[in-house]
Amino acid sequence: MLQCRRLIYGLKQAAHGWNQMFVKWLLEYGFVNVDNDGVTFVKNVNKDDGTKSKIFLSIHVDDELAACSDEGMHKEFIAAMSKDFDLSDSGELKWFLGGKVKQDRKKGIVWLSQEQYCNDVLKRFQMSDCTPVDTPCEANLHLAASDSPPLDKRDAEVVRNYQQLIGACMYLTCFTRGDCSFAVNQCARFMSNPGPTHIKVAKRIMRYLAGTRSLGIAYKRGAMDPSLLSVGVETAPNQLSASADADHAGADDRRSVSGWAIMLAGAMIALSSKRQPVTANSSTESKFYSVSQCAFDCVYLR
Repeated sequence: MLQCRRLIYGLKQAAHGWNQMFVKWLLEYGFVNVDNDGVTFVKNVNKDDGTKSKIFLSIHVDDELAACSDEGMHKEFIAAMSKDFDLSDSGELKWFLGGKVKQDRKKGIVWLSQEQYCNDVLKRFQMSDCTPVDTPCEANLHLAASDSPPLDKRDAEVVRNYQQLIGACMYLTCFTRGDCSFAVNQCARFMSNPGPTHIKVAKRIMRYLAGTRSLGIAYKRGAMDPSLLSVGVETAPNQLSASADADHAGADDRRSVSGWAIMLAGAMIALSSKRQPVTANSSTESKFYSVSQCAFDCVYLR
């Protein structure tokens, strides 16, 4: 029986092998997996003076993000890792997975932005000098498959460029630019065969990003949901709040689109904009479905 001693870098087995090895090391060091998600780990330590310290660690392949309540505990952790792994300590967090992080510890504010990533995407698709627009899409946007060209007239180069553009926008919506999620969701349905209207909407998203590339997310200690405050509803500090909605009946298959956002510390921490898998008989039914899906994620996050 053959036994694999080394995993070849670049193959899909390598990432899985690395994850297994690193997670095993974390568990032996005293970390506990949070809710078995395989991404976030926490270690609690009770000190002799009666104080408690903890360190959180979130991993993404071979990038790790640590947050610790005790600087000495953090140094001990880095020293322990250095014995078994080749690593570089980047110090205070400033960049992570293409996103810029800015912190003000006294005021308790953390800013996340992807301005540099937006600049790179706009340059890549030759839209750095495009005319900005105020919204990512027109109101009541519903793209249809009828605008797609016949399969025998599909241009492979156009399809490839469209897929790359929408893929780049998807990464933005999953990180800091949830305001583009609906428009990107609509365009993503036609990745295999985009038509002129689909391409026009995709370029409008880029024009919107060109005018709002510096925008991001700001989390503030103890802040409340601004959308609820605007209608006179107050929440307790550090309390989850959520908003959900849905349209009714899409253009092609009569499927509705659900949209929801979950807020914490005054800003969004999770969102979704996707087509419902069932056909709603009324706008009320489509909204109930959206609210129920949002509630599932609220329960999970709690």
